[in-house]
Amino acid sequence: MDYEFTLDEYDRPIAEFSSGFEAFGRWFSEQLSDQHAIVELLEIIQQLEQQRISSRQIFSSDSHLLLAQDDVEVKALALDGEYEEELPENTQLYDDEAYANCGLPDFKDALIAWQKFVDE
Repeated sequence: MDYEFTLDEYDRPIAEFSSGFEAFGRWFSEQLSDQHAIVELLEIIQQLEQQRISSRQIFSSDSHLLLAQDDVEVKALALDGEYEEELPENTQLYDDEAYANCGLPDFKDALIAWQKFVDE
């Protein structure tokens, strides 16, 4: 999982993740713009690593993050809809920007790098 952090034209941090992980970039950019949120998430990861909790769900207005002891999943809430039944047969939707998963250690590494970038 590769990623790059930049600033947009308004000096807001933007996270871009490699193909298959784009949803993490969107989630970082939209949900983790301040240190407080990042620190809270790192505390949850520590609880998972220490097996004090088995999972944690974080909901935002348009997405859902599920952290477990082994992996992390981000999913746009729009994917929970029933719209696929209305599409023509054999139609596939591009959902790489709406869903991604990875191992907890990889997510933690990316989060720590994001924390350092946002703190600069």
